[in-house]
Amino acid sequence: MIKHIIKKIFPVRSIDYLQGLRERVDIRLAITASRFGWLSVLYYSFYSGEFRREMRSVLLARKRYYQSRDGQNPNSFLLRRNIHRLEKGLIMRPRRDIFGEGYINETIQYLEFCLNASCLSETEVSWTQSVLADYFTSVQSSHVIERARVAYDAISELLASGDRVDKGPFAHSSLVPATVSLEDFKALCVGRHSVRWFEPRTVPRGLIDLAIDIAATAPSACNRQPFKFYVFDDPARAQEVGAIPMGTAGFSHNFQSVIVVVGDLSAYPFEKDRHIIYIDSGLAVMQLQLALETQGLGSCVINWPDIERHERRMARELDLEPYQRPVMLLAVGYPQKDALVPYSAKKTAADLIERPK
Repeated sequence: MIKHIIKKIFPVRSIDYLQGLRERVDIRLAITASRFGWLSVLYYSFYSGEFRREMRSVLLARKRYYQSRDGQNPNSFLLRRNIHRLEKGLIMRPRRDIFGEGYINETIQYLEFCLNASCLSETEVSWTQSVLADYFTSVQSSHVIERARVAYDAISELLASGDRVDKGPFAHSSLVPATVSLEDFKALCVGRHSVRWFEPRTVPRGLIDLAIDIAATAPSACNRQPFKFYVFDDPARAQEVGAIPMGTAGFSHNFQSVIVVVGDLSAYPFEKDRHIIYIDSGLAVMQLQLALETQGLGSCVINWPDIERHERRMARELDLEPYQRPVMLLAVGYPQKDALVPYSAKKTAADLIERPK
């Protein structure tokens, strides 16, 4: 509204001049501030507020992490991390006689929190039981480990009864070899292109659910999987949500299904890990797209702009906490038969590989 008023009051030439002047000032300040770390801090503290939401999100995430660690509304992030650390200790060559002393008691205490809060899935419980059973059988006893063993035995009644399916470390040779050839896999990857034009045809929920199950097998740092997939499979809502980010004008009106990928920063206690939500989500989404492709579904990754008004609107739409950050969107549907897709020339291995000496 204000921009329209300004355009009516001031000549276009004057507006262009002022915009150009501001751009030159921005560039000069950015170049100057980049020379020293402390100048960069001043630049983003007093001149630009572009990182304020991220900074607050990281701090609130740390608060949520520590509250959860102390038993307030626990979730599975800390337990998943620690159980995975024990797994890595179990598969080491040579395996240490004693390992995990620094976090085994924390693991058992937090397991009790999670069991009492009923915040673990059956798979997580079975995985935790298997790894802990292997751990206490394999590791030599110490005062710390014996204390953890006693605490674990004390909460045994909270664990699921019946036959436990072993989900501990296993031999890689026992995996069923993949039957897909390199040529077939390359054809799948090369044949995947970003589709922006979809048939007005409902996308079955089961197909998306199956693709997300496959996406969940992607690697994740310490197996925390700090993301959620918010699925909008009603076309009207998909089109509404798909129009929030920039870059979808002109084609969001034909979206049939939209997935919003959201990362959870509260999976981490330290700032150094704040980028993992983007790395892990990216790994999962690539597998998701390929899984969709095998089912005849096209998809298009939609970049998420880190702009305050867009962040606020998406947070309202999804009822997000401040430490939950949109990572990207994915439009999904059946491609129109006559839809065009960009060629998008890709770089080759020769362009991308560096072999430092």
